Amino acid sequence: MLLELIGAGFTYRSGACAALTDIDLRLAPGQMHAILGEVGAGTSTLGRLITGLLSERGTSVGHIRVAGTAVMLGDDPEAQLSGMTSLVGDEVQLSGRLRGHEVSAVERRAHQALDSLGIDELWRRRLDTLSGGQRQLVALAGLLTGNPSLLVLDQPSLSLDPETRRRLGAALRAFCVAGGAVLITAHQFDEVAQACDQVSILASGRLIRTGIRPSASELERQGIWDTRPRGQGEPREPHQSYEPRWADRSEASGPSAPASVALSVRGLSVARAGVTVLTDIDLDLASGEIVSIMGSNGAGKSTLLRSLAGLLGAGASTSGMITVDGNGPPVSLGEAPAHERAQHLGWVGQDPGSQLSAATVREELMHAVPLPSHRRRDRATIRTRRQEAVTSAMARTGLDSFSETHPYDLSIDFRKDLVMASALILSPRILLLDEPTLGRDRKAIDRLNMFTKDFRRRGGSVLATTHDRHWAAVTADRILLLDEGRVNQDEQCGGAAG
Repeated sequence: MLLELIGAGFTYRSGACAALTDIDLRLAPGQMHAILGEVGAGTSTLGRLITGLLSERGTSVGHIRVAGTAVMLGDDPEAQLSGMTSLVGDEVQLSGRLRGHEVSAVERRAHQALDSLGIDELWRRRLDTLSGGQRQLVALAGLLTGNPSLLVLDQPSLSLDPETRRRLGAALRAFCVAGGAVLITAHQFDEVAQACDQVSILASGRLIRTGIRPSASELERQGIWDTRPRGQGEPREPHQSYEPRWADRSEASGPSAPASVALSVRGLSVARAGVTVLTDIDLDLASGEIVSIMGSNGAGKSTLLRSLAGLLGAGASTSGMITVDGNGPPVSLGEAPAHERAQHLGWVGQDPGSQLSAATVREELMHAVPLPSHRRRDRATIRTRRQEAVTSAMARTGLDSFSETHPYDLSIDFRKDLVMASALILSPRILLLDEPTLGRDRKAIDRLNMFTKDFRRRGGSVLATTHDRHWAAVTADRILLLDEGRVNQDEQCGGAAG
């Protein structure tokens, strides 16, 4: 056995009760096992316990044995990139070279790891030019280069498109065939979990066996979000229209043909480091409309949203027209800086941690944007208005009970919600959501849907990028495909959801 847990448990030093209790789990060479659970069920804790990352944070009990080398890819894989390299090839080889292994052998293993994940063509690419999903795969390739016996992967599908998830599942199967073992922990069921030999459920720190393939009803009962569209048969392309299960849809909350255009994009082109990323993008977003943009990793989805928000930074060149139509006359953003665009376009990035800086949720919202210009005598009134806006934003995103919590003590879904709440402070008419479903269980998806439903009822519009075909099918009015830098003809989804 590569992994054996008998009666294992763990209690955090500051915890009132055990995070894990009576865990029995065995994993032999060649096996691939997924353990799924709601946010807070203990899935990440289990992975850290197995890989010895909790010894200073609490008390473990029971029998825990790992044979060979176990490595873990955490739920924030970008944090596992070293920061010491610039190129993909150097990053993937780094751990082996630091251990003093033969250079040629390390390079060979690095190429093999990248090739198994389908990204060997990135060898000479700069890390800062990669998409979030590509950087995630590079972090995993770095672990594979070290020839581990056991891979523990916490939410490995974050930021990956469906085809890449299928390829990752196949790569992990090959790793198992070669004698390794894989343990996956996650809050969602997807193509990677589907590739596993067995799927178990972790509920309130206790392991429940469900067999090889849990049913959709069992997943829903256990609060796990299923990213696959309902009624899915053979795999389909991301831009194809899916028939949603109507029980998953909220009531339509906007007119079927919204009357006005909230955002108009014409001829938007973006180049980074001399490489064209987007070409002549034309896009309209109607008032009260939700539009999802899908596409493969590296297609330019995040670049599109960042270009609209004015956040591409140095080294990028853009051209084209971006116009927003608010309560007054249409406003051309032209060369407007990011802080001016934020009054119209609220941006919520893929990595919420990069947008957070304060010590508590309330303070984060209080300082999300500077107070408007005012006279000293009006300061008390202005601060009171900001406090009221913060209270409202917390209520609309379900953050009321976390007002004094440090943002980094929140799970990734609530960190994402906090950034969405921050975007509301300026009362923008349009929200740009980059991968809003990352790390969400069923309850968190419902919370996201309630938020978008409320936002559109207030007259807002949402432009979201996503790899989650199920969520796109049951929420979006339209689904667009971004491919080779261009937006293809959109598909109607048959209505809108909140």
